[in-house]
Amino acid sequence: MKIWIDFINTPQVSFFAPFIKKFQEDGHELLLTCRDSGNTVDLLKQHNFQYHIVGDGVQSGKFRKIMGFVQRLFMLYRFIRKYRPDVAASQSSFYQPIVARIRNIPCLYTNDNEHAEGNLFGFLFATQVVLPVALKDAAFTRKWPLKNKVSYYPSVKEAIYLSQQLELLVDTGPQKRTIYFRPEPWTAQYYGGPLNFFDETLLSLSQDYKVVVLPRDKQQKDHYKQARFAAITVAERPLSLHQIVASCLLFIGAGGSMTRELAVLGIPVVSIYQDKLLRVDEYLVDQGLLRVDPAISYAEIQEMIGLNQGQSPGPSALNDGQASYAMIHDMIGGLAH
Repeated sequence: MKIWIDFINTPQVSFFAPFIKKFQEDGHELLLTCRDSGNTVDLLKQHNFQYHIVGDGVQSGKFRKIMGFVQRLFMLYRFIRKYRPDVAASQSSFYQPIVARIRNIPCLYTNDNEHAEGNLFGFLFATQVVLPVALKDAAFTRKWPLKNKVSYYPSVKEAIYLSQQLELLVDTGPQKRTIYFRPEPWTAQYYGGPLNFFDETLLSLSQDYKVVVLPRDKQQKDHYKQARFAAITVAERPLSLHQIVASCLLFIGAGGSMTRELAVLGIPVVSIYQDKLLRVDEYLVDQGLLRVDPAISYAEIQEMIGLNQGQSPGPSALNDGQASYAMIHDMIGGLAH
């Protein structure tokens, strides 16, 4: 069976990595396409996956985004017409379900961001849709076209792939003195909050702790390379999750998958996301694994560190991730029947 997976952003690589390796072990052929955006290509290289770049990175401006979307659809259609996959699967690729429907390829679509406008294409054109259980009570899931083809996995997506990496729970690193910071998603369609609002607090933290910024793209890297941030370390390339976990005293994230990854693994995490909270984040708050405080002060961060509020993963966090992994693995394989 030839399985086509399309990546349009960085977190999707981590999500599909264990599935890809398992399908390869089972003798299936993988066809990986990607858009060159964020750290997507770097992560594919880290995993030693063979991939094909189809289309440019993220465009700025509404008109350019629309034109770039149409252009990549056409490029992807021509590419897939040549390679003829048997089934397709994606996590948040708004292009793949359209191309798959045109080419009559069974397609599984998943997304955990209910605010992403591109979900319309996945919900409408995919053969099957699978969503996190946090979205089960959302009104839109009971409407056409979702109500007859949607299923729910019992976790957040980060718990799915982390359940296949239990070695991350073994803490063998040095004394933890590093605060990691993941900036807000500057270019994301779904984000409408302020930019660079945490810079002054970062500068204060850098006087007492080692602060490492994990930029999402070159624009953010250049911003934090300015002279006034000289006391802050900027990661030149994506760090492995193992590297982060081993030295992380506290993780501060302005939303996104990395924030949820560290929360699922029991690292002290505070989200400073300035826009409407996703249901999956609310789920983690309810599980006691995530603190959300966009206005958290330097003093409050110090207090949080002092209290060592980090917890072990919730009793079912990774167990539910394992069950979700098995569910989605079987759904992808079942598309061919």
